Amino acid sequence: MSVAREKFRQVLAKGTCTLAANIFDPLSARIAHMLEYEVCVLSGSVGKVANLGVPDGVLTNMSDVVDHCRRITRIADVSLMVDAEDGFGNAVNVMRTVRELEAVGVSGIEIEDNFVPRKFNVQDAGLITKEEQMGKLRAAVAARTDPTTVIVARSAAFGLCPLDEAVDRLSAYSQSGAEAVMLTGVKSREQIKAAHAATSLPITILNPPIEARNDSAFLADNGVRLLMLGNPTFAVAVKAIYDSYKHLQDGGAMEDLSDSQAPRELLLAVNRTNEFIQLQEEYVRD
Repeated sequence: MSVAREKFRQVLAKGTCTLAANIFDPLSARIAHMLEYEVCVLSGSVGKVANLGVPDGVLTNMSDVVDHCRRITRIADVSLMVDAEDGFGNAVNVMRTVRELEAVGVSGIEIEDNFVPRKFNVQDAGLITKEEQMGKLRAAVAARTDPTTVIVARSAAFGLCPLDEAVDRLSAYSQSGAEAVMLTGVKSREQIKAAHAATSLPITILNPPIEARNDSAFLADNGVRLLMLGNPTFAVAVKAIYDSYKHLQDGGAMEDLSDSQAPRELLLAVNRTNEFIQLQEEYVRD
């Protein structure tokens, strides 16, 4: 049993909608943990650029994602849901992906139905067949060694398909043994209502339209248990790094950056200085 996974399940079982922290590396996960976010989510897009410096359209391999998750779960005691893309291959590959991610402490594993294009930077390449995705989801469920690990059926159908097809896919995925669904590309409140009618599973949703995004009561009433707002924090962090480097490169004074810097107390909290001092006092002998 895993405490982090049990906490993740508790969030999914609530009658309310919880905001997740979209993190991108161990540092951002540590800060989210300090702020007491109940769930952290690592998406493929920012995970790739933060860990490897490549854009979302470039495929990573399973080991890249597993290593990234291992570093996150080691530094932050968080319930981590990760975008495992298409599972990195067919249903048999999905089984290995699940086992490896489970072994490093991931709580929720998303398996998506997006088709992986053969060329880089192809937008909306479409979806794999419903039958292939069902096989992947069933394989993912069978691969678990810890029954508290949550397999999340991720679908882009509501953004790419007619509503009836999206609903049909979601209904089918809900019979695969997956214990939550993840929706991307949702464009309206009506689609959220239709999704809720199609599944009894808890819904997690990425960046719904603004009229739904800011209505937590509506989301909760329609089965949405976890809300993700995309990756604005990552974009803010990138701009801050770029601007500070550029300021110094252009001859700007270091002192000019003082107001933008984290205070010493926050830096010490983030890197857990006091925790390590306590360990040193307990175990290090002169």
